[in-house]
Amino acid sequence: MHKPHIMRTREIDILTPEQKAHFHIFGFLLLHGLFSNNEMDALTSEADSILSEDRNGKPFLGEKRQAVLAFVERRPLLTNLVTDDRIYQPIKDLLGSGFMWVGSDGNLYVGDTSWHSDSRADPREQGYTRIKVAMYLEPVSKKTGCLRVIPGSHLPPLHEELEPMRNLRLMQSDYSGKTKSVQDIAKRGGEYTPNSEPFGVPPSEMPGFSLELQPGDVVLFNQRLWHSSFGGRTGRRMFTLNFGQKPTADEHIDLIKVVYEASLASAQKMQHTWTNQLYSDRFLTSTEPRIKSMMAVPLELGLR
Repeated sequence: MHKPHIMRTREIDILTPEQKAHFHIFGFLLLHGLFSNNEMDALTSEADSILSEDRNGKPFLGEKRQAVLAFVERRPLLTNLVTDDRIYQPIKDLLGSGFMWVGSDGNLYVGDTSWHSDSRADPREQGYTRIKVAMYLEPVSKKTGCLRVIPGSHLPPLHEELEPMRNLRLMQSDYSGKTKSVQDIAKRGGEYTPNSEPFGVPPSEMPGFSLELQPGDVVLFNQRLWHSSFGGRTGRRMFTLNFGQKPTADEHIDLIKVVYEASLASAQKMQHTWTNQLYSDRFLTSTEPRIKSMMAVPLELGLR
């Protein structure tokens, strides 16, 4: 099996000023071809084995999304990505020193994913930055379920003006992680029936930018950024690594705890096998300098 080459350089900025500006203004950054075909073959094999393990070897039925938390922590080959300069250095450039590990997840998707942000409708989110690093394991285009984003939607006032779409996201997932079409849910009626076209067009026609990707490409985006996916096949695969800036205020600490509890609840809904901790023992006890630094905040807060 080919192992990813773990790049280590002097701890200097690796992103250009223009790339940093792109991320801060538009909320995302696409880095093409960071990983070779051989590296992706090895990473994909490991990812598939974790997803199968979570299902106890049973086939993926495609009835609802499968999401496994503490994903990259489960295999050394995937864990290496966290400290690989191709990911670590851009995150350090964007979040600064002392950033923390938030966690990872691996996914098999079902159906469309309507517009949403990975942040909460909480004023504390405005002052705290979390970054999601996404890696897709097959080519994705606008017609086959690639990530779509609304550039600049991580910033006020646009972020708040798009809040009517969050209700649509809740409705689409039916509060269970089982994705259904907006049309199917609308037919059911019920007491919670938000407008499926809050801005006068179907969700798939909302203005946005399509991030068409090949395996080996990496996309970084602010978790406040509004994003979606339409037209993808059932079972498309993607995993993420998530990082947060070093908390500098009590409200940041409070938010981190809220996000942690929400992530645990999500794992209970979408994993086939359940563990009662979000962070793996491999990370909690790691002596690797970079991982140890990223785990300092979770350990200090008693998060497991």
